[in-house]
Amino acid sequence: FITIIGTTTRIEIDEARRLIQEQNNLREAVKSTGLQVIFGNNFMHALIMFVPIVGPCWGFYVLYNTGRFIAALSIIERVNPVLTTLTLFFFPFTWMEYISYALAISESLFLAYSIIRREFKREFIVASKFIVFCAILLLAAAFIEFHMIFLLELP
Repeated sequence: FITIIGTTTRIEIDEARRLIQEQNNLREAVKSTGLQVIFGNNFMHALIMFVPIVGPCWGFYVLYNTGRFIAALSIIERVNPVLTTLTLFFFPFTWMEYISYALAISESLFLAYSIIRREFKREFIVASKFIVFCAILLLAAAFIEFHMIFLLELP
C-alpha cells in the first residue's frame, strides 16, 4: 500500500531522470559485484526495520521510495505506475522482499511492546530467529533477482 502511494506521487521529469540514473548505477554495480549488492542493500534495510519505533518509520520510507522509483520508471517509459507495481508481484523475489520487510516491521512493534512489558530478553530471542529467517529469505530473493536481471537483458 505504501509503495502504491509512492507510485502515485507526482514526479517532475528531471527528478525521474535522476532517479533512473541512480537505478542504472545500482544495476551496473550489481553486474560487476554480483548478488552481494542486492542482498546487502535489502538486508541492511530489513535490519533497520527491526529497530523498535524507528524500524516501521524506516520501512515506510523505503517502501514509499520504492514507489517513487517505480513512478520515475513509469514516467520515462510512459506506462501506468500502478500497473508496473502490480507487475512486479509476478516475480517471486518481490514477494520474498515484502514478506521480509513485513516481518521486520511487525517484529519491531513486538520488540517495542516487550520493552514496555519488561520482556525484552525473551522477545529479542524471537527477533533473532526472525532476523536469520529474513536473511535467508532475502539471500534467496537476491539470488533470483540477480539471475532475472541477466535473463531480462539478453538480446
